[in-house]
Amino acid sequence: MSPTRSDRRGFSLTELVISMGLMSAVLAGAFAALLEATRANESVRLVTGMNQHLRSGMDLIVRDLIQVGQGLPTGRVIAVPSGGGALPILRPGPAGTNYTFDPAATSLSAVTVGPGLGPVVGGQPTDMITVLAADNAFDHVRLAALNDTSMRVVADVDISGQPDVPGDNLRVGDLIMLTKQSLSLLVYVTAVNGQVVRFDEGDPLELNQRGADDGTLPQYVAAAPLENTGPQCPQQPAQCVVPTVATRIRMISYYLEPPGPDGASRLIRRVNAQPETVVAFGLEQLLITYDIVDDLLNPVDVAMTPDDVAGNGACDADLGTAPPVPCSPGQVRKVNVRMAVRSARPLRSTGLFFRNVLSTQVSLRSLALVDRYS
Repeated sequence: MSPTRSDRRGFSLTELVISMGLMSAVLAGAFAALLEATRANESVRLVTGMNQHLRSGMDLIVRDLIQVGQGLPTGRVIAVPSGGGALPILRPGPAGTNYTFDPAATSLSAVTVGPGLGPVVGGQPTDMITVLAADNAFDHVRLAALNDTSMRVVADVDISGQPDVPGDNLRVGDLIMLTKQSLSLLVYVTAVNGQVVRFDEGDPLELNQRGADDGTLPQYVAAAPLENTGPQCPQQPAQCVVPTVATRIRMISYYLEPPGPDGASRLIRRVNAQPETVVAFGLEQLLITYDIVDDLLNPVDVAMTPDDVAGNGACDADLGTAPPVPCSPGQVRKVNVRMAVRSARPLRSTGLFFRNVLSTQVSLRSLALVDRYS
């Protein structure tokens, strides 16, 4: 057996306590740094996602607002069924609701307001807006035939081509504006067979009515046959033929859906009577106001409430004995949009949501030179 060496010694208790203290301090610092990095990463992901929804929703609204009124006739309105026997025209809106346009209206304007029509979010009502614009892919297309129930598109425009490279195919659910000089009419596509497009009654928006006193397709055909000829036609045939043309119209509504269990809503974009499309999440507010031109006050930031439209609001100049001055959607020249959004969930460390607000103003360039008296 080898002899025991007297110089073999372990750590003393003092050394062990000091080393453990130093190691604990290092680990605490590393853990704090890791926790801070995790918190920062979570914050970045929540804020990035929140702002992405806010920007994407606003960008889509702005894109549609820029195109408002393009391709519409003078005055930027389209005739619809009206008068005795007419049913209200349904407005694209939240599923399960039956929002309608003004039953007394003889036409639809490029902008239809909707103050407070959206759901209440955070204790405040939200707004809705519906706009009209022409589709450049099917714009002022000549017709080969037109009658009380259908139209036939000229062979030069293949509306059933596959693949649909030019984007000019017509489908069930499309809206078609028929125009001839100052006459116009909005109808709903119920069937497409080759080059023939039908407009049968009972469509989801109630545009193809036959029993109304005014604004029906039979009345349009009688007042504006496919081509007009005047007494000068034998001498100048190229100048006297005035055709009816067809243009595809997009009717787009924006609104918030009712808030979910978390108290936030989704931004909805609905085209014609098609299913709703979600374009942004986490919305807490959608407020829309308007700058209008009335040759009197030119008020800005008008909510277009019932009082405004009735003549007891922003457009009334209080002229004493003069009748009230109503605000009209036909006078809208700019739209102000304010959207508020919050993060998908609260930050774990604080239990609080991130929030952001984005506001913008869009000038409706296709309405800038509209003569509202035409």
